Amino acid sequence: PLQIDRIFIYSPDYKTPEVKDGFFQKLFHEMKRLYYSFLIDYNVIGNVSDKKKSQTVTVWIGSGRDQANTLKSLTDKRFTYETGINVNVMLVDMGTLLQATLAGEGPDVAIGVSGEIPMNFGLRNAVENLSEFEGFPQLYDDFFESAWDPYVYDQKVYGLPETLSFPMMFYRKDILAELGIDPPETWDEVKVDLSVLSNNQMDLGMLPTEEVFATLLYQNGGQYYREDKKASDLDSETAVSAFKNFCEYYTKYTLDRETSLTNRFRTGEAPIIIADYTTYCELVASAPDIKGLWGFTRVPGTIRDDGSIDHATASGGTATIMMSGCKDKDAAWQFMKWWVSADTQSAYGLELEGIMGEAARYPTANKEAFASLPWLVSEYNALYGQMEDLKGIPQVPGGYFSWRNVRNAFYKTVISKTMEPREALTEYVRYINEEINYKRKEFNLPVMDE
Repeated sequence: PLQIDRIFIYSPDYKTPEVKDGFFQKLFHEMKRLYYSFLIDYNVIGNVSDKKKSQTVTVWIGSGRDQANTLKSLTDKRFTYETGINVNVMLVDMGTLLQATLAGEGPDVAIGVSGEIPMNFGLRNAVENLSEFEGFPQLYDDFFESAWDPYVYDQKVYGLPETLSFPMMFYRKDILAELGIDPPETWDEVKVDLSVLSNNQMDLGMLPTEEVFATLLYQNGGQYYREDKKASDLDSETAVSAFKNFCEYYTKYTLDRETSLTNRFRTGEAPIIIADYTTYCELVASAPDIKGLWGFTRVPGTIRDDGSIDHATASGGTATIMMSGCKDKDAAWQFMKWWVSADTQSAYGLELEGIMGEAARYPTANKEAFASLPWLVSEYNALYGQMEDLKGIPQVPGGYFSWRNVRNAFYKTVISKTMEPREALTEYVRYINEEINYKRKEFNLPVMDE
């Protein structure tokens, strides 16, 4: 769409000013910019309070400037007004969080951090155990159980859920009606529909991501780690069977491993795709030509022994953490509780959508706030139904090796075709366990052989 910065309206006899700057004007402007770069902190959003004179919490956010401005506006109008605690909001690259913390220049609170950070920082005593703070039990039920999974380790909670992401199945209503098929409810139905799609030069869009693998693993009763979290459980019969099934979609059924799902969905080449539910926002913004011709529902499930269907799938998200170097922990905790509350998350999401449009719909993890967003009833029911079946991917010391080596086993099986699924997964689970042992020893934790 066309964007206009400003419009000037003049009478016909008015001589418009020259808008082309000369060389010296440009040079002077750039010199001023250079000078002010030493005086102005461009990371700071809005006004800044002096910590020495008042209760102040410094908050880092790593998203866009619109999000940071919205956060600052809400804190000034609501949180500071109600509590008297000032909030300094800084827009920064979250990749510098650990270095800044080690240098003593980190924030009191960081919001929007990725799922693996809370546990890994917690083991290094860089963030606070939030379960020890007053009012934590009352917060717990505001979120689905799965939202907490990545942030809990050894009965300690290192982060508060902020956003929640998970896969959904998107489908083209018009094309499926033309083909005479319904959106598949189970993976067996998916395999039947694949033959129909193939006969019509179409395909299923499903990239080989961790979420897809975890979906197949969870629906078959598998788990990432053994109960004591000392070793991987991906060498179990259940996990091997799930991995073999995962690989078959890209060997036997020849699904694309790399493609633009939204583009193929828009053109109709892939009338069924499995992607993160925030793909909804992308389709709303980039595919207005198929508005009303598509819908979404829960991911395909696996039939249980009792005949019911297990629609379990993996969830991820971002978190809010309190740094151990925070001086006023009570003030920081008050801010964190306020930030993840239903009222604040709802106001933040609606404000963002008002500024940036429907494409910016906020994927809040708070159950009540999620219900307040402007979803259609059918959309909300589908999403909430899937949310009830979510399972988080737990974080353990050395856990970053898990998906990395499952992917390596996938490459050996599907791309280079040098190993069978069982052989490849069993081989790479050995590397996973070695890394888990190494990290547990580093943090003086009991290892698998003890």
